[in-house]
Amino acid sequence: MLNLGPALVESGLRLACQALPVGDVEIEVVNLAPASVWRPIPPEALCSPARPAVTSPIGSARISKIAVDVGTTNLCLALWSDEGQGRLAARRGLNPQSGFGSDVVTRLQAAHDPAAAREQAHAIELALAEALREVTVSDGLETAARLTIVAVGNTAMLSLLQGSQGGLLDPETWAGPVTWLSERQLRWHLGADCEAVVHLMQPLGGFVGSDLIAAALAANLLAGEFPALLLDFGTNTEIALWDGEILWVTSAAGGPAFEGSGMRCAVPADAGAIYRVWEGTPLRFEVMGGGEAKGVCGSGLVDWVARLRQAGALSSRGNLVDGTAEGTLSLGGKGNEILLCKRDVDVFQRAKAAIGAGVQLLVRRAGIACQDLRRIVTTGLFGRSLDVVNAQAIGLLPAIAPERVESYDNLALAGCEIVLTSADGSRTTETLRRRTRLLNLGQCAEFEELFLQSLFLAPMGVEP
Repeated sequence: MLNLGPALVESGLRLACQALPVGDVEIEVVNLAPASVWRPIPPEALCSPARPAVTSPIGSARISKIAVDVGTTNLCLALWSDEGQGRLAARRGLNPQSGFGSDVVTRLQAAHDPAAAREQAHAIELALAEALREVTVSDGLETAARLTIVAVGNTAMLSLLQGSQGGLLDPETWAGPVTWLSERQLRWHLGADCEAVVHLMQPLGGFVGSDLIAAALAANLLAGEFPALLLDFGTNTEIALWDGEILWVTSAAGGPAFEGSGMRCAVPADAGAIYRVWEGTPLRFEVMGGGEAKGVCGSGLVDWVARLRQAGALSSRGNLVDGTAEGTLSLGGKGNEILLCKRDVDVFQRAKAAIGAGVQLLVRRAGIACQDLRRIVTTGLFGRSLDVVNAQAIGLLPAIAPERVESYDNLALAGCEIVLTSADGSRTTETLRRRTRLLNLGQCAEFEELFLQSLFLAPMGVEP
């Protein structure tokens, strides 16, 4: 009665954890818990060249270490045991800061208000506390009284984690390497008896974060064949090129198009998203998790545009051949149509062009050509599902032999795990930093020329 109150007990309700049936009963469940916003990340999604597999401990274990990838759209975390020898669980959820804006710049502008800056930082802390509570219940795990957390992310996300505000968050201050955000610690309380020491891994530059260094570590970028190109696709796509001596890095404002927003037909890469489109009349498609399609995620959008180009329904300039400037092309049956309009194609082209121009600028600086690349590594929810041939056909990836292109789910989180659990990981990241040369696209005179050329829906470097 102390928990439910006299009125609810009188109505016949009982707490299931305190009721012991002594005969046949009819059970009605009320106040169902809402569906969790935290989705499990399967172990294979965190495999990488540097760490192909991780074996989870057998028997009871206690969470004492957490690796966190703070993305603009998603938060991803991996929980490790006391000994650091095994991953206990991994989860992915939406970044709650999206309430302040879907893009980095909008959130930074909001953070000029000190109260909003603190609120954005606190939102991440609350989200991780919620994820930790869910994991301990669902997986039967315990949590140590003191946690060690290593967090990677782009510069803006790491700034917002600290509750920073004011001029330090203006992009004008990020023309070169970031010196005002040194590697530092935060203290968070993730429960009544749980304190966390959070180590923020220092970013490289204004829009090139520590998530790119972590991804390069997990990809073994310096140890494999070169020249090697790494693309971490996202709202802010980060790009690295290893030429054997220098790690050239930059970022491109791909915008939210590849993350499932900013377009009428777009949805995140989750259940109900079309992630593959096959040729045919009409076009055939595949939906994540099966069932009815809700929209198209980034990889499905690449397929769709490439298939429409192959069929002659889209011109190389992105015009709808069989429609007007305001026309639409549909995917799906009548009454259940998902429409791609000219505006959607324009948004996609701009995102693709920014990335294509960034890749070509790095290649130029390294003194090589795109066809000289021996290895391309893509990562991110978008990069994992990408059809390489279609991406090359419309100029999103350089046109090298498709078998030389590797796709991984989340190399940033996988690299963060290595830093969290291995002293060698920290040493390797310092080697990566020493070899890095940062390129700011906004200061490159040839960027505009390459951007305009990359707007064409054609192989990279080709202007029809």
